Amino acid sequence: MAGIKKLIAPALLSLVCATQAHSEAIDPALLKLMGVDGPHSQFAGPYVGAKLGLNWSESTGQNPRSTHMTFFPGLVAGVNYDVDRFVVGFEGFMDFHGGSTTKKDGGIDVKFGMPVNTDIMPYARIGFTGTWPDTRLHYGAGVEYKFAKNWSVAAEYTRDSASYQDGHRRNDSLTAGVHYYFF
Repeated sequence: MAGIKKLIAPALLSLVCATQAHSEAIDPALLKLMGVDGPHSQFAGPYVGAKLGLNWSESTGQNPRSTHMTFFPGLVAGVNYDVDRFVVGFEGFMDFHGGSTTKKDGGIDVKFGMPVNTDIMPYARIGFTGTWPDTRLHYGAGVEYKFAKNWSVAAEYTRDSASYQDGHRRNDSLTAGVHYYFF
């Protein structure tokens, strides 16, 4: 439960900032503080999203479980910043894959992308997932396509793994989702 609480606060802060950024009467100083100053890429700014995925996982050790697959829903919230011609962002995520060896995952990743034109951005991500049963390194890659001013779709592959006393846990996910950008 403590892991979920650690994710909710950043997600709510992102949502509050995103709501403020969507306002037409926003203070330019706040936009600059959020990293949006002057012209920016289509991928800069705060966003929220939902995803569906396929998870396959396995564990060895005290509670071994052979490789198996489950479908799952997930939620994301984040903010991206333009850094020269690159996009750097922070994304909080929550994956609800109850049938996997980890049951649910939530964490924060740093995203590094580079738009190849105005509406397609391949990216890599790295961070930590910190919910049941332990904190693990989380990493992956994906591509995002901006099909409208405020909307995009993304597809990605992620993995996390952990070694512990006489055992190992691996969690792989393939997801597709939709994001709403607040400006």
